[in-house]
Amino acid sequence: TIIYWNYSNYFAFASYPLPSPPENLIPNLHFAENDEEELAEEIGLPRRPTIPSLLQRNSQINLLEQMDHSGEQNKLNELRQRKGTVRFAHSKVTRQEKAQPPNEQTPFGESLMVLEFGEDAPIEAIQWIMDKIRGRRVDGGMELLVRKEPLSKDSQTIIFHLSATHMKLLEIADDMGFMKRTKTGIIRNFNVACLDEFFYDEGMSLEDILTPADRQIIIKYALETIKAADDEHRIPGTKIILYHGQSIIQAAQSAELISNLYSLHDKRTLKELRHRWIKPTRVQPIDEIRDYFGESVGMYFSFLGFYTYALVVPTVFGFLQLGLSEETETVPFFCVFYVVWMKVFLELWKRKSSSHAYRWGTITMTNLDEPRPGYYGKLARDPITGKWTPQYPKWKTYVQMYCVTAPIILLCMGIAAFVTIFQFYVEAYLAELFGPDAYILYLPSVVNAIYIAVSTLAYDRLATYLTDKENHRTQSQYERHRVNKLIVLEFVNNFLCLFYIAFILQDMKMLKTQLMMQLIVLQFLQNVFENLYPYLKKKVGLKIVRLFVKSNYEKLKQAHESYDEMGLHSLDDDDPRVVQNRKETILEEYNTYDDYLELYIQFGYVVLFSSVAPLTAFWAILNNVIEIRLDAYKLCSFFKRPFARRTKNIGAWQLAFETLAVISILTNCGILYLSPQMRELGAGFTREAYTLSFLIIEHVLLGLTWFIYKAIPDTPHWVRVALAKAEHESRQALKREVRK
Repeated sequence: TIIYWNYSNYFAFASYPLPSPPENLIPNLHFAENDEEELAEEIGLPRRPTIPSLLQRNSQINLLEQMDHSGEQNKLNELRQRKGTVRFAHSKVTRQEKAQPPNEQTPFGESLMVLEFGEDAPIEAIQWIMDKIRGRRVDGGMELLVRKEPLSKDSQTIIFHLSATHMKLLEIADDMGFMKRTKTGIIRNFNVACLDEFFYDEGMSLEDILTPADRQIIIKYALETIKAADDEHRIPGTKIILYHGQSIIQAAQSAELISNLYSLHDKRTLKELRHRWIKPTRVQPIDEIRDYFGESVGMYFSFLGFYTYALVVPTVFGFLQLGLSEETETVPFFCVFYVVWMKVFLELWKRKSSSHAYRWGTITMTNLDEPRPGYYGKLARDPITGKWTPQYPKWKTYVQMYCVTAPIILLCMGIAAFVTIFQFYVEAYLAELFGPDAYILYLPSVVNAIYIAVSTLAYDRLATYLTDKENHRTQSQYERHRVNKLIVLEFVNNFLCLFYIAFILQDMKMLKTQLMMQLIVLQFLQNVFENLYPYLKKKVGLKIVRLFVKSNYEKLKQAHESYDEMGLHSLDDDDPRVVQNRKETILEEYNTYDDYLELYIQFGYVVLFSSVAPLTAFWAILNNVIEIRLDAYKLCSFFKRPFARRTKNIGAWQLAFETLAVISILTNCGILYLSPQMRELGAGFTREAYTLSFLIIEHVLLGLTWFIYKAIPDTPHWVRVALAKAEHESRQALKREVRK
């Protein structure tokens, strides 16, 4: 038996009458029988005994509400023996305590977030922010649990650990519109008032409803929703100006009052995940990755695995092409093949990402049009809401984009073009000195590949800096413009040399050599750097901090005493989280941008010119098989726990890959146009007719990609069935409420 929780007061029981559910909890929507089987197979519809009637459950609730504190546990035990297991996490809390927010006597559980203030943060400001975090929701707080970290001789700043009760997390999850799986197997909006509907497995407890990533997202959301009231215009003790409705935590972060905000790893869960993940003989545990690291990281590793499996097809055909001929007799066939393969791969990935998004409860997620944390501007009244919000003229953003960003990007493209052309002059000079077959001729290509790898790091920082200066209002706009800059810069940096060889020099043998050289050297350097640097930072970072960073122990000691007077308790000196935090605070931060960029570049090598280099896909798949396990190991061992981020697809990178697919049609048609075999076949045509025929072929291939796009739906049929069932259940529930 399961108890309903009342949403308005998460410690009080629901007292309103509840309607009896229909006998069949999965409505009969007259779907085809195979649809039901497919849905059951994909989301695992549970075969469970009939749920006790809600009238019987109401009588149990009334019985529990009449319990006094002294006899509550005994009656609960009797009820469990008579009616089954009751999921009641706070059975020992009196009714008076239930009506109050968590206080310092509430047990402090897992550290969900670590908040570190800057060295010069005023005591008054810290006290005010802590009061906000711990305060009642009706007073603008979030009722979170706070513990300060004990001081040590190496302490430089004030550090707080944040947590929340399980029911508080569920209450906020309801506010956020989380979607969770129900007993019927359908994914629908989480409702804390109907909590028992989300216990879809007999062995589930209250803690199992939310994943570790969910709890991290919720606590971060709770902090960011602590808003400034109408009469709060400044953070006390500072010059940080607030406007009504502004996130206080984000304002403090932007002004560097809060210097760091991060989560500690759950060592037990992480160890289990790493044990399963890094073994090369096992399939990636994508759902477990998502549960711990969040949808964004889970989606990336699912895409990486799906892309690696998809590379098997061009790898097989590449060896077939290599066995048929060492020249370019099979180029026409492979040009067409790559066009079809890449479009089918991208469309099938959309279907897979939709499946993930449904099972993870993000398929109906929308991006709210709220200002991102780094957005700035003059305070002015919003024309719609009338509230004071930062306003930044759109024309200034456009001026920055077209008068500053665009010239800088053009300059970078010019530098890349100069390096490319200079490389060929050096190769020609070395050929005159040492002969055309000397191994030293490979040196300029190797140097160019190293330059590309190094400049990739610089371009990443440049794109971030330029996008920050443009001051886009929403996070989605910011990410889209940043990715667009990276796409342009990296496309020119990596592929301009190949375009020059293919269409200016028209040397297919040199194109093959240069492409393989860049791909192998670039992938080797990227793997070395992205694994060696975090490893060294973890091993020697803490020692460097202790050697060169000055301790503020004496200064912080007085501040700690004032926090004791506020009732802020400390973690125990021997609490393992204290040592763990000191080790993890110096670790490198992880994001998926760099990894997506690496895949984007590799995908370009595979689809743009690999019809003349058949082993490109093989080297790519070999690199990816190794990288999946290396990335798993480094993420579980050498990085801070990244902030989980909810997403329903790979975002702007989907468009980036599709853009490469369209450009590859042009490049492959161009290679086909220049191939000697096609020129022999077109010997009887005039130059104009020969060119026109390839324009027709190009448009036919573009039409083929459009046909594939229309023929393969983005959302699988079973997902559409499940969404329709969820909508039907919602309508039926609404009708029952209206009848009452």
